[in-house]
Amino acid sequence: MLDWKAEISKRLANLNLEPTREAEIIEELSQHLEDSYQELLYAGMPKAEARQLALAELTESDLLERELRRVARAVSQGPEIGASVGGNIIAGLWQDLRYGARVLRKNPGFAVLAVLTLALGIGVNTAIFSLANALLLRPPQGVDKAEDVIQLGRTLNGSDFNTFSYPDYVDCRNQNTSFVELTAYRQTGLYLTTGGTPERLTGMLVSGNYFKALGTRADAGRTLTPEDDNGTPGANPVAVISHGLWEGGFGSDPKIVGRVIDLNNFPFTIVGVMQNGFTGISVGEETDIWLPLTMYSQADPAFRQKRLEARYITWLGVLGRLKTGVTVQQAQADMTIIARRLEQTYPNTNRGLGITLVTGLGLQPVRRDQARSTMSILLAIAGLVLLIVCANVANLMLARGAARRKEITIRLALGAGRVRLIRQLLTEALLISMFGGVLGIILAFGSRKLLLTSDLLTGIRLSLEDLRFDGRVLGFALLVSFATGFIFGVIPALEASNLQLQSMLKDRSASGLQRSRFRGLLVVGQVALSVVVLICAGLFVRTLRNTQSVDPGFDVDKMLIMSIDVGRSGYSEEKGRLFYQQVIGRVRAIPGVSAASLAISTPFSGSWRNGFHIESQATTGDLACDYNIVAPRYFESTGTALLRGRDFTEQDGLTSPSVVIVNEEFVRRMFPRENPIGKRLAIPWHEGDNTYSEIIGVAKNVKYEKLTESPRMYFYVPFQQRYQSGAALLVRSRGDDPSALIAAVAREAQSLDKNLPVFSVRMLADRLRDSLAPQRSAAMMLGIFGLLALALASIGLYGVLAYSVGQRQHEIGIRMALGAQAGDLFVLVIKQGMLLTGIGLALGLSAAFLCTRLIANQLYGVSPIDPITLGVTSSMLGVVALLACYLPARRATKVDPLVALRSE
Repeated sequence: MLDWKAEISKRLANLNLEPTREAEIIEELSQHLEDSYQELLYAGMPKAEARQLALAELTESDLLERELRRVARAVSQGPEIGASVGGNIIAGLWQDLRYGARVLRKNPGFAVLAVLTLALGIGVNTAIFSLANALLLRPPQGVDKAEDVIQLGRTLNGSDFNTFSYPDYVDCRNQNTSFVELTAYRQTGLYLTTGGTPERLTGMLVSGNYFKALGTRADAGRTLTPEDDNGTPGANPVAVISHGLWEGGFGSDPKIVGRVIDLNNFPFTIVGVMQNGFTGISVGEETDIWLPLTMYSQADPAFRQKRLEARYITWLGVLGRLKTGVTVQQAQADMTIIARRLEQTYPNTNRGLGITLVTGLGLQPVRRDQARSTMSILLAIAGLVLLIVCANVANLMLARGAARRKEITIRLALGAGRVRLIRQLLTEALLISMFGGVLGIILAFGSRKLLLTSDLLTGIRLSLEDLRFDGRVLGFALLVSFATGFIFGVIPALEASNLQLQSMLKDRSASGLQRSRFRGLLVVGQVALSVVVLICAGLFVRTLRNTQSVDPGFDVDKMLIMSIDVGRSGYSEEKGRLFYQQVIGRVRAIPGVSAASLAISTPFSGSWRNGFHIESQATTGDLACDYNIVAPRYFESTGTALLRGRDFTEQDGLTSPSVVIVNEEFVRRMFPRENPIGKRLAIPWHEGDNTYSEIIGVAKNVKYEKLTESPRMYFYVPFQQRYQSGAALLVRSRGDDPSALIAAVAREAQSLDKNLPVFSVRMLADRLRDSLAPQRSAAMMLGIFGLLALALASIGLYGVLAYSVGQRQHEIGIRMALGAQAGDLFVLVIKQGMLLTGIGLALGLSAAFLCTRLIANQLYGVSPIDPITLGVTSSMLGVVALLACYLPARRATKVDPLVALRSE
C-alpha cells in the first residue's frame, strides 16, 4: 500500500485543523485514494500512471479545492466543519448554484438528456394549462372585476340553464336586492352595407345597462344607456361598434361617432366605439356591433312577436354584477324567492321554473361544464406523464450519483453534513428543472398553433391571442418546474446523503445494490403510470371509433348546405316567400342536383323548442319538444326515411289545414299502442294560439345535434305554414362530391338578388366531422400522451437493466467462470426486466380500474373496464418491455469473465 498521507497532509497544512479531526480526514482520504489506485491497477494500467491518476483527485479536483476552502472559512469563523457559510443562506445558495452549473457543464450529455426530458413533460402540461386558462380561468378582456359578474339562467324543475323572457327579466331586475345591475342580451346576425354586397357581422342586442354592468367604457363617443332601451320598439336606432370593426371596417375614421350606417336595410347612428380589446363576453366569439333591445325587430326580422311584452317567449341571456358584500349564496336565495313569486303570479308561463346562478364569464354553463371535464382529464393525464418524466430523471440522477461516489466520499471525509449535501444536490436538481422549465415554456409557446387545430369543444374557435402566455400560465410553468425539480431530486439526494463513509470507502456493493433496488421501484411506478395513461387513451380511441360508426340518419356524403336570410336584406314576407320558391326551383334544375329543400335548422347545428299538447289527452301543461320548419322534399334531400304517411307538399300552405310530421321517438312516447296518423297536436306559437295540426307522417329518428345523443322527440312543420325569413338551403348531389355544386347553387341564388349574401356554405360531411372534433382531439392528444408515456417507461426499464448489468459484472463473471451459458444469462436479465414490468402492469391495471370510472361519462359505447382495451394495452406494454430488455440482456452475454473478475 502506497503512502498517500504525506500528500494529503501537505494539502491540509495551512488549515490549522484540530489534530484529531485532521487525522480522521487524512485516514479517510488515504483509504479512498488507495481504492482508486487498486481499481486502476486491476484495469491493467501501469503502476506509475495509476498513482498519477489517483493523485489527480487531490491535485485537479475542483471539489476538493472548494471543500478545503469552505473548511478553512468555517474554521476561521468558528462553526464546526460542514456548517453553512457564515450562516448566510443567500450566499450559500449562490455558491451552490455556481457549483451546480459547473457540474452540469462538465457533464453535458447527462444535462442535455435530463433537460430535454423535463422540457417535454413541462411543455405538455404548460400547453394544456394555457388552453384551460383560455377557456375557464381568464375573464373577458375589458370587463372590470369580472369575478363579481354572475350568469343567471331559468331552470325547469331544477335542471337546465335556459333563457329569460323580457317581462321576467324586468321583474327580476326591479325586485332583486343582490345586484347593482342586472342586464339582458341576445346575440344576432347583422348585414352591414357600406357599398356593394352586404357584410355579415355578429351583433348583440343588449339592455341599456349592459356596459355599466360589465364596467366597460367607450374609446370614442359613449356606450348605450337605459334611455336607449326605453320607449317604443324600433324608436332608438343607435349602435356601438367594436374597436376592431372601427379599424377594419371604417378605416379608423376619426369622425365615426354620429355616422349613419345601413344595418339590415335600416339606418342606425353610431354613438360610440368600444375600448380596444373588448370583444364581448364569450370565449372564441367576437361581437362587432351592440344595439338596444328595443331594436330587436330591425336586428332580426324573424322576431315578429311583441317580444318585450310576451312572457311566454324566452330568448334573453341575463347576467348581473353583485353588490359589495353580497355572496353568491345570498344572491341565489334572493332570486329563488323571486322565481317562486313569479310562478305564483304567472302560473301559465312560469310553472316549475326556477332561477340558478353560475359564476364565471366566457362560456355558458353547459359549455363550461364540458370544458371543465375535458380539461380535467387532459391535465390529469399530462400530470401522469410528468410523473413518469420525473421518475426517468430521478433514475438518471441515481445513475449520476453512482458515478459521483468519489465526490461524495470527499465531501463526507471533509465533514460535510447530510443537510448540506442534500441542499447541494437539490440545488442541482432545481437548476436542471429550471432549464427544463424555460425550454418547456418555449415548446408550449411554439405548440399554440397545433392546439388551435384541435376543437375540444365544438364551435369554440380560439385564436393565438386567446392562448397568450399571461402571468397565470407562466406562474403555472414556474410552479411545475420547481415541483418537478423537488420530486425527482429529493429522493436521489436523500439516497446519496445516506451513505456510510466506511462502507463506501471499502465496499460499495451494498450501496449500489440499494440504489439499484430503488431504481427498480421507480421503473415499476413508471410502468404503472404508463398503463393508466395508455388505457385512458385506448378508451377514447375506442369512443371515437364507436361514434364514427353511428348512423346519423342523414345522407351525409351527398349534402350541401348554405344559409340565406332575406329578412335582413329588407324583404317582406310576401317577397321572401316568392324568393325561396324561385331559388328552390332553380337549384333543383341544376344538373347534378338530386333534390333541394329548405329548413330553419340543419343537422348537427342545434334545434328549436316549443310546447305542445295532444288533442283529447289530459295534461297538466304543455310538453316541450324540439322541432324544425322545413319545405317540401326535405326528407328526400336529407335522405331521411319516412316510415308512415306522406311528406309535405306545395298544397300545405297558409289557407290549408295545419299539418305536422313527428318522429319515431315521438310516437313511441305519445302513441305507444296507436296509429298516430290523423291525430292532432296543439302547437301554440303565440299566446292564445289554439290551432290544431294534424299528424300526416312519421319520420325515422335521426341525430339532430350530436352522434352520441339519445333518441329525442321531434316534430316538423311546413315552411309554407310557418314562414321564416332566414333559412338554410339543403342540396343533395347525385354524385359523391357535393362541393362541385357550390358555385352553381350560389350563382342561382344571387342571380335573383346579387346583393343578397350567401353564407355558412358547408358540406354536411364537414359538419359531421366537426361534431366529432371533441372526441377526435381528445383521442389524438391522449394517444400522444400514451405513446410518450410508453416510450419513457421503456427507456426507464432499459436504463435500470443496463445499470444492473454494469453493477453485476463481477457476479456475471463468476457465473460464467462456473459454467453458466450465455442463454442462461440472457434469460436472467429478461426475467428481471419482465418482473418489474409485471409488477408495474398489475399496479397500473388496479389504478386504471379506479381512475377510468371518473371518465365514464366521456365515453360512448365502451365500458371503463373494456377487456379489449385492457388486453391490447397489456400486450403492447409487454412487447415494448421485451424490446427494452433485449439490449441489456445481450450485453450481459458479452461480458468477459476475466475482465469482470479483475475489475473487483
